[in-house]
Amino acid sequence: MKNIYLLIEHGQDQGEVYVLGWFDNEKTAKEMAEEKEWEAYRAVLKSPHPWSNHPPLSPDQTEYRRFWVKEISKIERAPATRSFAVH
Repeated sequence: MKNIYLLIEHGQDQGEVYVLGWFDNEKTAKEMAEEKEWEAYRAVLKSPHPWSNHPPLSPDQTEYRRFWVKEISKIERAPATRSFAVH
């Protein structure tokens, strides 16, 4: 077994969590999470935000992350025995 890295997004509606994909390399996963963080920030800047008079903070100014990486163990595929019996 080896580890894989899940790219996870924290939803904005009810606190839901979405798995967006997985990576074999932690560095690649973290780079993708950071890229997605900046994409989301730029999208918020383009949309109206009437709930606040202040612009949102950029990802480099806050510790909160909407996208993050979770390391889990990958289970290797085990060969399954094949039954030729017809039921």
